[in-house]
Amino acid sequence: MHRQKLVCLCLGLLTVMATASTGVAQQFSVVTKVVQPLPDAAPGEPQEELVATSLTVFHAGRVFGYRPSVGEVTVFEPAHKRFIIFNGKRMIATTVSFEQIQQLLDAARDETTSYVRRLEERGDADARSVVGPLKFQLRPQFREEFIAASKHLKLDSPQYAYQVDCGTAQVPEAAEEYLQFADWSARLNYVLHPRNQFPGPRLELNNSLKRRELIPLRVQVNVAFDRPWILEAQHRFVWGFHAQERQHIQHWESKLRDPNLKWVSFRDYQQTVLHAVAQSK
Repeated sequence: MHRQKLVCLCLGLLTVMATASTGVAQQFSVVTKVVQPLPDAAPGEPQEELVATSLTVFHAGRVFGYRPSVGEVTVFEPAHKRFIIFNGKRMIATTVSFEQIQQLLDAARDETTSYVRRLEERGDADARSVVGPLKFQLRPQFREEFIAASKHLKLDSPQYAYQVDCGTAQVPEAAEEYLQFADWSARLNYVLHPRNQFPGPRLELNNSLKRRELIPLRVQVNVAFDRPWILEAQHRFVWGFHAQERQHIQHWESKLRDPNLKWVSFRDYQQTVLHAVAQSK
C-alpha cells in the first residue's frame, strides 16, 4: 500500500518537463529516473530503489511524455491549450483543456477546504493530524535558501522540504517554457490521479526556479506527513534532436492515427486509470 502511494506521488516528479518556442529550445529530450533512497542499506548493498522512469521529447512546439511502465503518453499542446493523453496498452485516448484542468482543480480545492473546516470543528487528535498536511498543500509556505556558487536550492518547512541541484538551460527560453509546462503538468497529475498531492508545493518550487532562470537536475522531496517518505528525481537533459527521438515521435503519432484507438471523455479515461491502479494493489 505504501509503495503504491509512493508510485502515485512520483508522477509529479516524472512529468516536470516542458517545451520551448524557438531555436534549439524546441529540440531536446529529458530522461528522468525516480528513486527512493534506502537509508538503512548496508555498505555494498544498493543504496536506492528504482520507482519509475520516463522519457520526454520536446519538438516543434509540442512535448511528448512517455512512461513505459504504464504505456501512457501525454502530448502537451500549448498552442491549443490542452493535453492529449493516450495509453497504447489499453488503446484509449482523451483530450483535456487547460480550462477544464483548472476547473477540476478549483472544485477539488473548494471541497478540501470544506473538509478541513469540518475536521477543525471536530478538534480531536486524529483530525488535527490530517488538517496540518492538507492546509500546507493548499497554501504552502517555505523558507528558501539558494547557494549561487553550487546552484543548490533548498525550500524548507517542518513537514515538507525540497533539495534541488540546479543547472542552466542551453537556450535561455527553454528554462521559462520548461517551468511553464511543469506548472500545468503538476495540475494535470493531481486531476488525473486524485490520490496524488495538491500541486501547490511543486508550483512554489517552480516559481523559485523561474526567478533564477534555472532548471532542476536533481530534485529530492522529503515529506513528513502521516508516513515520512523521500523520493528523488534525476533529470538528464539531452540537447538537440536525434534519430531516436524522431522515431519515438513518429511511433506515437502513428498510434494517435490508429483507427483502433478509442477516444473517450477525460472522466472515462480517468476512471480507467483508477481502475487499473486498484487492480494492481
